[in-house]
Amino acid sequence: MTKRILHIGIASKKYIHNRMLGIAKGRVKSSPREPRVWFTSYEALARVLSRQNMLLIEILRDFEPGSVTELAERVGREKTNVLRSLKTLKEFDIVEFEEREGGRKAPRLKYDDFQSSFYPSKEVA
Repeated sequence: MTKRILHIGIASKKYIHNRMLGIAKGRVKSSPREPRVWFTSYEALARVLSRQNMLLIEILRDFEPGSVTELAERVGREKTNVLRSLKTLKEFDIVEFEEREGGRKAPRLKYDDFQSSFYPSKEVA
């Protein structure tokens, strides 16, 4: 099985904006190793990959809980708080929800690993 890696880019807002415009206009080619998720600082990335969220990621990776309730029980947090954290992780393409019987949704990691890279703040041609 191929290792699924989420490529994360750290760059200025201007660089990200110009890069996306360049891709949309066909001036810049995107590659498979291109970041799928962008942040404007390592601090912003750290807010998403907080200690609590990293614990959720570890439990999802190691145990694949069958529901949000089961995940909340494993980490000792309220289900509503876990669900809020999972929604944040979903916004950044880190988790997804698998439909289960009875309408339950099982959170699943989309990636096996994360890789972040810093990009220059220069404009994209």
